[in-house]
Amino acid sequence: MQNKTLTPISQLINESLKSVMLPNTEFKPNAMFYSTIGINKHRFAKIMRNEVEPTRIEIKALSDYFKINPKDLF
Repeated sequence: MQNKTLTPISQLINESLKSVMLPNTEFKPNAMFYSTIGINKHRFAKIMRNEVEPTRIEIKALSDYFKINPKDLF
């Protein structure tokens, strides 16, 4: 099994999800999620893989949705 290095954003999101999800469940974004945060699935995936840097608006949307301090995402 390959070890994945988590980016700060994906790590923070995963940590915030642990507190609200049942054990052994996986976060699966759906159309409502993408609509709520205003980021399409392809861009969100690139942000999570650290291939692109999120804009300030995207950081705000992600921090609001996942209840993460926006300063932690920089």
